[in-house]
Amino acid sequence: MSLLELHKIQTTKSSWQDFVEYSIRTPFYTETKARTQSLVEAIQLTLFHDYLSTFSPEEKSEFLASPDAFQTSAEKFVNILEGVRYSQEGYNQKERSLFLGMLKSLLKEHKVDENGERKDLERYHFYRCIIRFCSDKDYIFRVYEKYKSYLSQGSGV
Repeated sequence: MSLLELHKIQTTKSSWQDFVEYSIRTPFYTETKARTQSLVEAIQLTLFHDYLSTFSPEEKSEFLASPDAFQTSAEKFVNILEGVRYSQEGYNQKERSLFLGMLKSLLKEHKVDENGERKDLERYHFYRCIIRFCSDKDYIFRVYEKYKSYLSQGSGV
């Protein structure tokens, strides 16, 4: 294992942790959690909302108006992790092992404490949903549909 591989995994973990903490504090998440009365659905919608916020207003409008345009973007997003998930060229076994270990540790440190008790299910579900976003374009598309439906009901944020 190289220092570069270890740094890449640690940077990914830190970025995800920062992203989750940011998302939890957004007005969109607060509103969505109250309106949906579902922790997981609020998290899915918030992650999608935050994902869309990384695009220009024009791109965002195009994605919301055109499922095909969005589908193309979602495929590119999922392929970001192709090197540690699956790649036709193969993948770096060490990096994959480190990455999967990082995922397991993130989930474990938020799901159970040393006594096996449930700990922080909110963050646990954020990480679980991020993992699904990064690995399943059909999942992203289902959340896309939920998001459009949610917006049509009149989000105040």
